[in-house]
Amino acid sequence: MKILHIYRNEPNADCKKLVEVVSEGNDNDHIKLFEGTPDYSKVVDMVFTADKTICWW
Repeated sequence: MKILHIYRNEPNADCKKLVEVVSEGNDNDHIKLFEGTPDYSKVVDMVFTADKTICWW
């Protein structure tokens, strides 16, 4: 399963642990919206190609 993780803010220790648990055994991509200016066209494409998208706030 391909999972896309989208981060709005820098993940804390709890968030990192949850991501680790959810990601185990899956193909994972990560987008960090808090770094620079995101290419939202690319973000939309990645959302539609992933089997599951998780947004971390």
